[in-house]
Amino acid sequence: MKYVIFDFNGTVLNDVDVCIKAENLTIEHFGLERGPLSKDEYLHLFTFPVKDYYTNVGFDWNRYSYEEVGSYWFDWYCKLKPEYKIYDGVEEMLIRNHEKGNRNILLSASSLVELKKQLEELGIKKYFDEVLGIDNIYAGSKVNIALKWIADKDPADCMMIGDSLHDLETAKAMGVDCVLVAKGHQAKDVLTKEYDKVVDDIREVELI
Repeated sequence: MKYVIFDFNGTVLNDVDVCIKAENLTIEHFGLERGPLSKDEYLHLFTFPVKDYYTNVGFDWNRYSYEEVGSYWFDWYCKLKPEYKIYDGVEEMLIRNHEKGNRNILLSASSLVELKKQLEELGIKKYFDEVLGIDNIYAGSKVNIALKWIADKDPADCMMIGDSLHDLETAKAMGVDCVLVAKGHQAKDVLTKEYDKVVDDIREVELI
């Protein structure tokens, strides 16, 4: 059995513009002097853990708690749900992977409850054999989840598709091959500075 591990936000789900809108509403609400983020700024500032990204944006944790900032952002992210969609080519790839006899695994730093809800709303939950997420809304590390999942599998039978250097970090921790798609939450030059298996569209990825 072969396994293709898909990241969710920025790889399967095209929610970059929604995230930026929610971020700028959060920046305005908490009164940061920096003003709104442009898309280019966001793609170059975004990183994991997400708390470090908020620090890069200019949030002072002596004035605000990460939980209150994250909760405010998440509330707006949920309100803006009608504006996001899956990337072109994703559904076809999920179907093709099953036709090859492989299993589709979704791995995300999102809340597992929210993740399953989003997949149902998008109509693609049926394509995933396993859905792996975290137990809160604050976007922690996927590495521990990934290591537990792969413990009884051969890394040579797995590959990962993501959009961020955190996905690359996760793949390396598992010992699996990785391809990054430069359409998500980090700029292409940020990705290519660290890694050479970077494509512009998920349809360019060659499945195992």
